[in-house]
Amino acid sequence: MARLLYSRYWQTTQRLLPIIVLALYVMSILVTALVFSWLDDQFVRYALACVVVQTVSLLLLTAGLVAGKIIGTRWNDRRQRRIDRISDLMAQYSSGAESQAQLLEAAHAHSSEFLEVWEASLTRLKGSSRLRVEGLLHETGLHRVLLSRLSDHDPGRVLFAISLLRKLDNPIMEAIEKALTHPADVVRMAARITLAARGSPQAQERVLRELPRLPFWQRVVLFQQIPGDSPALHEYLARAFQTGDDTTVLAALEFVLSRQRLQPIGPASRLAGSTSVEVRIKFFRALPFLATDEDPVVLIRRGLDDADWRVRTMSARAGGALGIASLGPLMAQRFARATHPVEAGHLARALTTLDGDSWRRLQEFTVAENEVTRAIAAEVIEKHLAHVHQEVR
Repeated sequence: MARLLYSRYWQTTQRLLPIIVLALYVMSILVTALVFSWLDDQFVRYALACVVVQTVSLLLLTAGLVAGKIIGTRWNDRRQRRIDRISDLMAQYSSGAESQAQLLEAAHAHSSEFLEVWEASLTRLKGSSRLRVEGLLHETGLHRVLLSRLSDHDPGRVLFAISLLRKLDNPIMEAIEKALTHPADVVRMAARITLAARGSPQAQERVLRELPRLPFWQRVVLFQQIPGDSPALHEYLARAFQTGDDTTVLAALEFVLSRQRLQPIGPASRLAGSTSVEVRIKFFRALPFLATDEDPVVLIRRGLDDADWRVRTMSARAGGALGIASLGPLMAQRFARATHPVEAGHLARALTTLDGDSWRRLQEFTVAENEVTRAIAAEVIEKHLAHVHQEVR
């Protein structure tokens, strides 16, 4: 059924099937009405024929469902017995026993069950045992079957092939690249993830080039799959931060925040002054992990003067994380006139991390006239002292 659903003939079948069913239904009523030709009333004859056809259809449908359930149960039982037998042979083979001939025979007779056991074995085994089991895919010739499935119209069959091929120590990435042109989006995404995680730098670069056309969540997922030491990733990030595409920049910043490793980005003033408030928020949040050519003090001062309180909040957080003592007086001024409690809280916590007079300035706010400022300063100081005492102990 799945093969029909994803075949090129499905659209035609979908249009013709209701017409065919309706024609068969009408024909059945007409034929059945002939059986009741002894009835003089034509209306009664056709009404009775309609009832008989519907009753017989329901009985046949019920009988078919019951028979299908019985057949399916028995088929599943036989399949499970085959899986158990192949699992036993696989366990013997992985431990060094000579059961290869029997495994090869089982693979040719029941390829689907063999692949299921083979996949589970690769997940559990390590070292030389895993290498022995991995080699079975080529010895049985089933790797060619999986490769042929990569061009199948059924997304389920393609996804199954990709999930098995990517478990190989040296998967055939050239074949998986073909799935990038599959009509199903889920297949294309699976191929991108596989190529991003285990592909060559050229394959990774091809995936990264597609990022501007992808939804934001897919960009974040792909960034997480690419190894941190990938040359293609570093080159792409360097270019991404300098593009005018806000969604690309946001995905790149999200990657930096998730990895929390220092990332060179070159000039950053354009990001600090972006017209997108989301870019500005995420940029200042990620600033402690960005190696920029510009003075971070200048950037943070710009963020503290931003019109959006969320940008100012992340700027204060970045200043505290970087420990820039020269920003202490400015942060104290911003804390004194902060209008949002979240912004005030981050400014206060940043002051506790700075050297110099920042700690004294924060203590002075505990007697300020502004009740909100006074309460936030007292709470932050109390939590900071409690944390310090806990570390000393």
